[in-house]
Amino acid sequence: MITNRNYRELFFGESQEYLKEVNSALVNLEKNSKNYEAINTVFRLMHTLKGMAATMEYNELADLAHHLEDVFDAFRSKQIKISSKVMDIIFESIDAFALIVNDLREEKPISVQVDKYLDKLSKVYSREKETEIVEVEFPKSGIVEFDPGRINELKKQGKKVLHIKVVLVANCLLKGARAFLVLKRAEALGEVIKVSPAEELLKEDKFDISFELLMATEKNPEDIKKGLLKILEVEEVEVSPFENVLLEEEKKQFISLRKIQSMRIPVERLDKIMNIMGELSIVKSRLVQIVKNYDSVLLKDTTSFVERLISTLQDETLKMRLLPISYILDNFFRTVRDLTRKQNKEAELEITGSEIEVDRVVLDEIADPLLHLIRNAIDHGIETVEERKHLGKKVPAKIFIKVLREKGQIIIEISDDGRGIDFAKIIQSGIERRFVTREETLEFKARQVLDILTTPGFSTRKKVTKVSGRGVGLDVVKDKLDAFGGRLDLESKLGEGTKFILSLPLTLAIIKAMLVLVGEYTYAIPLMNIRETVKINNQDVKHIKNIEVIRIRDEIIPIFRLAKELNIDAQNSEDKEKTSIVIVEGRVKSVGLVVDKVIGEQDIVVKPLAAFVKKTKGIAGATILGDGRVALILDVLNIK
Repeated sequence: MITNRNYRELFFGESQEYLKEVNSALVNLEKNSKNYEAINTVFRLMHTLKGMAATMEYNELADLAHHLEDVFDAFRSKQIKISSKVMDIIFESIDAFALIVNDLREEKPISVQVDKYLDKLSKVYSREKETEIVEVEFPKSGIVEFDPGRINELKKQGKKVLHIKVVLVANCLLKGARAFLVLKRAEALGEVIKVSPAEELLKEDKFDISFELLMATEKNPEDIKKGLLKILEVEEVEVSPFENVLLEEEKKQFISLRKIQSMRIPVERLDKIMNIMGELSIVKSRLVQIVKNYDSVLLKDTTSFVERLISTLQDETLKMRLLPISYILDNFFRTVRDLTRKQNKEAELEITGSEIEVDRVVLDEIADPLLHLIRNAIDHGIETVEERKHLGKKVPAKIFIKVLREKGQIIIEISDDGRGIDFAKIIQSGIERRFVTREETLEFKARQVLDILTTPGFSTRKKVTKVSGRGVGLDVVKDKLDAFGGRLDLESKLGEGTKFILSLPLTLAIIKAMLVLVGEYTYAIPLMNIRETVKINNQDVKHIKNIEVIRIRDEIIPIFRLAKELNIDAQNSEDKEKTSIVIVEGRVKSVGLVVDKVIGEQDIVVKPLAAFVKKTKGIAGATILGDGRVALILDVLNIK
């Protein structure tokens, strides 16, 4: 087998890109079975993947790609028709292919039973009559096939087919023995069809604290639950009807978003270059400051030339880490397709601006937040087909992703034309859960509603689904964005739809910032957060309800004195009649930050902070100045 690490990384990098194209083409093909361009695209890509896998001697992958290639060759020659059932088999096979690729990348044993997928695909392109298969996926146990005739036979006998999950106490010492007792009790109560993990693994204690089983019984689910709970050290028993759906953990979407591993150039090498580039940028700033103290035209000219070259090198190095945002957005076509099918809804995704390039690190950070928002749109926002028809809305529903570049930052808008957010309901729910007081809701706006929605544990769902209802979601989105200086906003109109707006930095490595002096300390404020800087007369500072405000072009802006907020002593300003203010875009409206002096703009290299400093309110990071001093980067959105 080829062992050269460079070949491996090249193979896995290209496989990831090809699989993304395959999923995109399959989604288009499912919408239009006569889309011959999509058929040819998948055929070509599977042919390429087959050759690559064979070269690497990944025989399982080569066989699976060969069978998929045969199916699409039969599509091209119109020997077989494209149906929803056939498309489901193809999607499952592509998911299996992606999982094998991931296992090989991580050098783990292949966790997919390849022969079963090969058999299914063979039946498709050989046009043999397929035997309908019910697939049940147990955690950590692969896919088990059942003859639905057997399930139907049991039901006709008056037996209930139940899915049971058993959870043992956390400190259970003899897990295998307890699991054995549970199985024996279950066998006394009915017929055990399947157990996961396998019985051998249970006996050897090779499972966590829970396991699952499928059984047929004439008894009521509640009696089964009570019977199993009588066994010592059984913490919890969940019993639910088996309805030919995936158990407990849904079949994983292997098109889910993964961290980007390589871009032809290994990412690790790019990161090293960026670190060196950052250090070089710091040295450049220091050199410029030193030269200012010497009256030498030649030295100044040389320094100016070096500064220009380093700045050019810095820009080009940053561009090396840029990727079009389509790298992650294209995956969402498949995500929307799978989620809507599971919920019996219909929705189409439209994306604009996917060609805009973003730093790889930013892409990695926003993948999960975007996935959360897509899932929320489908679960909470989009109505069922019947509801939409009753309301006179178009079917399918629409989900829009729009990407813009503004003022050195990236704006991503995720919107839907669904039911919208009932602000009154959210406010009432927030009051009931004591996330907010009734007095605080007298003048409520979208920003405050978003604050409730992003409170950890908040959910309007009374019933937990596989998609939502556990109070986990928007708080994760907000935390992710806050962690790298982003921002989340909300617009919604009841009955018409909802829009979430994400504001992101273009890159996380080197950013433009405004340096300000507060007391004896220098701070950096990211330029993307700054609207303008002003100097006002002290007498123009007014008070409204004990809050200092200023008036800028007919706009009333509250101001906060950074020295007070940061608990440091302010210096006596040289100009005692004027006050320097940096106006930044706050969460609800613009706010003014009073500083002792505005030093000026500068490119800064963002440095990571220790864990205990990260928790300090109002501090987003740190940077090293040209003279070697450390300056903290202010998180202006959370400083007050």
